[in-house]
Amino acid sequence: MTQNQRIRLASRANASHSAIALAIALTAVIPEQVNARDQAPTAEEKEACMEDVFRLCSSHIPDRVAITSCLRSKQASLSQQCRYVISARDTGKKNGDPK
Repeated sequence: MTQNQRIRLASRANASHSAIALAIALTAVIPEQVNARDQAPTAEEKEACMEDVFRLCSSHIPDRVAITSCLRSKQASLSQQCRYVISARDTGKKNGDPK
């Protein structure tokens, strides 16, 4: 193998490693788009559902995911405000004032 061939091979290897490193760096820097239903509840959402959580899903405290799943399963029994919060999260809409 000639010196020029070794240089070209090393350049290709460096370019490949650089591309991989860049892809990894971009993956770490660019946050994954988070689904609205997976985000932590806001203070307003907590307030809207607090009574329903204690009334219907207290056995799941402090597991946020289990509480949310419980609230979804008992949607017919939720207060109007909490039903709105759960519905807005499930459809991915930004939470506004409950109607």
